[in-house]
Amino acid sequence: MAVPKDMPGIVAGRVHNALYYPPMLNLNRLLHPGFSIFRVAEVFKEPIQREYAVAFFNGYGTEINQFAPGHPEWEAGQYQYLGRTTRILREHSRVFERGDVTPLIPTQRDSIWVNAWRGDDVNLYTIFSLRPAGFTGSLLELPLNDNQHRVVDIWNHEYPTRKGNKLGVRVDGFHSGDLGTNNEGAVSCVAVYTKVIHSHTTADSLRITAPRDVDLRIWKGNPSYQSEPIQFKGGSYGFRLTDLVGKFEGKLVVQAIRNGEVVDEMIHSLMPGTPRLVSTTNRTPKAKQLPKGMIRVPSGSFVFKTTKGDDFISYPGNGRGETLQVREFAIDLTPVTNAQFALFLRATNYRPADTTRFLAHWRQGSPPSGEEDFPVTYVSLEDAHAYAHWAGKRLPTEAEWQYAAQAGDDREWPWRQTKPVTRKKQYVTETLTVTAIDGINPRHANLGDGHLYPVGKYKAGANPWGLLDLSGCVWQLTADEYESGSYRYIMMKGGSYFKPSSSWWYVQGGPRELHYRQYLLRVSPGFERNATVGFRCVVDF
Repeated sequence: MAVPKDMPGIVAGRVHNALYYPPMLNLNRLLHPGFSIFRVAEVFKEPIQREYAVAFFNGYGTEINQFAPGHPEWEAGQYQYLGRTTRILREHSRVFERGDVTPLIPTQRDSIWVNAWRGDDVNLYTIFSLRPAGFTGSLLELPLNDNQHRVVDIWNHEYPTRKGNKLGVRVDGFHSGDLGTNNEGAVSCVAVYTKVIHSHTTADSLRITAPRDVDLRIWKGNPSYQSEPIQFKGGSYGFRLTDLVGKFEGKLVVQAIRNGEVVDEMIHSLMPGTPRLVSTTNRTPKAKQLPKGMIRVPSGSFVFKTTKGDDFISYPGNGRGETLQVREFAIDLTPVTNAQFALFLRATNYRPADTTRFLAHWRQGSPPSGEEDFPVTYVSLEDAHAYAHWAGKRLPTEAEWQYAAQAGDDREWPWRQTKPVTRKKQYVTETLTVTAIDGINPRHANLGDGHLYPVGKYKAGANPWGLLDLSGCVWQLTADEYESGSYRYIMMKGGSYFKPSSSWWYVQGGPRELHYRQYLLRVSPGFERNATVGFRCVVDF
């Protein structure tokens, strides 16, 4: 290793066979900040994590000595550790090479040391710990401007805890038996970036804005040489999470790269089990005139308020409480009937791949006599999509269904409700006992007597735009499909004519408020086909 009097004429020096004891601070680097030091690590002898840690703490690299033969079982793990330190050194090399370093800045804990490295737009704080038990707590106090600066723990890729300008830091532990050996110690690193990324996530989307002179990387989990990021140029983007990361749940790290170095980083957490919208809406060809049996719905905006039953499986939060814009469309006056569905079958010879419970109430391919104008039931989502495609229509999204049903004025019920609605719970296990619903005029809707009826029967229950059978008829499928970890489900609206009294915790039937939502699990097409589930369609203008 070069002595100070020789350093002006020497480009670099080597530290051979380690220095087992403190100080871990390299004094040559302080005398000549641009002087390169390489710690020589002889892998075949013993685990050498301390060599990698000390080199990282001092802001320089490691020379691996592989002259001796042998590849011990700990080698791969040690190299992964070296990869973590080396990645930070490489991606912030201008800061380390600049040499503007303050060694051993004040800390709030013993046996943990910190070097401060100042760059133009990035400040780094390399941390070395000799605490075998690890450490989590307040360690540093830094001058910070929250409008300008973003503080990131780039060792663990998380945001440090903060109390004012005091930072809480997490440092890994290590086996106490390694104290005094070449395998002792642990490191961490805090970066203070000048903000250039602006990004946020919703339940099923990621939006990013960054300058065009940076490259963006998105990592599923912590950045690592064992994985590959999603990469694209700076700009403004909106991604559906399903399209971007598939079913991944966990940490999402967004980095801005300029000239090969990280200049900003944001971390998002995709919580396991959070429902994501996985369906897409393909608009129909624009209708030139209003199709028969449909009502025109003007474009507009509304606040998307929703209510639901028990949350055994999480309901989606996307859009809830937000003001949504809705484009003009037309919607069926009533749910699709048995007679309409029969026309579709005769025209197409449609037969689903899984026929379980398909039109289970029909007889010999025809609806029961006298029930031609009843809503078609015992259909799956695929069956409904097939009918809609044949008719030149599509299923409405939940937001479209609700906007049309509420007639654009945020009403709870299609009709003008004069008395508050009260539901009296009853628990009967064997026989159906209709739960009384006080406050709803029985002229407006079926209160849940268990008997389906022809569409249009409850004309007094029409909404201001003339739509019928919006509540208490059949649960009406929407196009919205969600996935939440182990589950996939469809969203339904409107309630149904059947009100079970013995399962209040599950599907709460009867007429339901227009903002009420109910999921239907996508177990199989046969599971979706029920006596209480139907649909209506829309076309675009």
